[in-house]
Amino acid sequence: FSIFPRKRSLGIPSQLLCKSIWLSAQMRRASQILRCLLLVGLVGFEQVFVKVLPHPHHRRTLRQSSASSEVQTRLSTVRPDLAEMIGRVPPGMVDEEKELQKSTFPIPPEDLIGLTKAWIASAADEEPADWLAEDFRFVAPVVGPFGKEEFTDSLKSFELKKGFPDLASNYHHFRVDPFESNRVWFSIKYTGENTGEIMGRPATGKRVESPVQAHSVTFNERGEISKLTIGYVLDKETGNTGGLGGVFGLLHAIGYGLPFPEAQPYKPSPIYGTLMQGNKAIQGFFKANPDAKKAIQGFLTNIGK
Repeated sequence: FSIFPRKRSLGIPSQLLCKSIWLSAQMRRASQILRCLLLVGLVGFEQVFVKVLPHPHHRRTLRQSSASSEVQTRLSTVRPDLAEMIGRVPPGMVDEEKELQKSTFPIPPEDLIGLTKAWIASAADEEPADWLAEDFRFVAPVVGPFGKEEFTDSLKSFELKKGFPDLASNYHHFRVDPFESNRVWFSIKYTGENTGEIMGRPATGKRVESPVQAHSVTFNERGEISKLTIGYVLDKETGNTGGLGGVFGLLHAIGYGLPFPEAQPYKPSPIYGTLMQGNKAIQGFFKANPDAKKAIQGFLTNIGK
């Protein structure tokens, strides 16, 4: 005896009926899938199914999140708030390519750079070609301007290669000036050892490392050099030349500095030196007394005229 009712077993006709219903449902489902596949083949997937996309705001958030993650991975040592600012550009940024396209100078930028490198290389020739135009000018921070003949004679008098046989100029960063499209700028950094006599003095064996210096070569339409500028130091705190460029720097580094102020490391004048020593106190005074600042600056600029 059981308190639960017994299951009634289905008879054979009932089982056949259930199987028939199940098979019919499966066939309808298969028919629907086949019709859908046929429709996809005829008109394309996107016309049959609705493409569900994230909201534009969500897409932008996802892109920003992905970009942010990529930047953080690439710049893992950079402070995060600074790394996030990459991509910003300052106002007034010059489009160099656009500026150069305005040029009417007949020699293209790449060929100007090629001429500059060829001129530098030709210095090693036994009989160098005459690259200098008749109206050539040489200008350095202190020396010059010199004309063609004066420059050539001055260059021969130093005999740098004799005093620094292994002197390397380490030329780099050649580029055409976007505002003067016939002018090529490049940088150098002298390194070498004084192992030979120089300017009548014996070798010192001292090594020289100059700051990076900006040089430029200006060409005329014939490919001749009409102007050469050298020795403009970019960072006076680097190297061992006392912040000096050109020959003055090389001589100072080996202890043979020339005996005039222009060939010696920079020293502020007594007035300027005193002002710089008290700069913090002066700035504090100016903040507290704006009118006094204006009056003192006006006085100093009038003296300097």
